[in-house]
Amino acid sequence: MAFYLSIYPYFYSYLLVVEDLDITTAGRITQTFSFSSAITAFIISWLIKWTGNYKYFVILGVCFYTLGIGLMLKYRQPDTSLAALIGCQVTIGIGGGLVLAPAQLGVQASAERGQVAAVTAVFLTVLEIGGAVGNAVSGAIWSSYIPKQLALYLPADRQDQVALIYDSVTYASKQFAPGTVERRAINRAYQDTMSILLVIAMCMAVPCIFLSLCMENYRLREMDQRQPGQMTGEECGTTATDDTSASIGGIRRQARL
Repeated sequence: MAFYLSIYPYFYSYLLVVEDLDITTAGRITQTFSFSSAITAFIISWLIKWTGNYKYFVILGVCFYTLGIGLMLKYRQPDTSLAALIGCQVTIGIGGGLVLAPAQLGVQASAERGQVAAVTAVFLTVLEIGGAVGNAVSGAIWSSYIPKQLALYLPADRQDQVALIYDSVTYASKQFAPGTVERRAINRAYQDTMSILLVIAMCMAVPCIFLSLCMENYRLREMDQRQPGQMTGEECGTTATDDTSASIGGIRRQARL
């Protein structure tokens, strides 16, 4: 849910208007989250395999995610450096990569063998529901606050363009040059609205830190992965050898008789 409140889909528009970035640069910055998250998840998967623990990665990931949102709230100013914008996205991406895979693993480890598929489906469903709620909340805030703030800050002779400016990011970013009264009003409206989204995202992320501390840290290396009533390949091979030896011995005894 915090992802849809802080990054997608309105952060891209914010970069085009307030930071006055071109389409290519704004797109690359917003994709930084996905890239850093994927790389982090790959590395963390190997670390979990090596350590056999996952809880501490979840805690660290939630902290990184919350820190990234806080940095976005701090740097929501015009003329913020690209390094700061990218750093915010990398921090959030690292947090996302640290959280998702270990959290899913923890859910699966807590279930009985026959219920792993069911709890995984529930986990993924909850993620989708959270994303849908976050998307709906961010959309409602953006669509209601942007026009209201534009009407509040725009000069009187531009009040008839509130709807046009809201409907077209291109018009808002290209029609008025940076530094003009109109552009400052538009930037302020975007900043106020983005601040609201980020504050709500922060309120959603902070409780997750305490929830992650309450997770059970199952020792993955000590868990028995075998299904009840099933034997490993080594056991099957030993049993088959014993059965074969017994059969051969019986045939030999019958031949002697």
